[in-house]
Amino acid sequence: MMDTTSELRIGVSGWSYPEWRRNFYPNGLVQKRELEYASRQMNSIEINGSF
Repeated sequence: MMDTTSELRIGVSGWSYPEWRRNFYPNGLVQKRELEYASRQMNSIEINGSF
C-alpha cells in the first residue's frame, strides 16, 4: 500500500514588515519579539541574509 500522506509547509520570506504590526502581530508585541512570534505561527521563515 502506498503512503499518500503529504507535508505542507507554510512560510514567508521575512518577518519584519511594518504593515504586519497592524494585522498579524498582537497589539503591544515589541519589535524584537516579532521573529519569535512569527516562528510559532508558521513552520518556515526564510532569512535573506546575503543582501
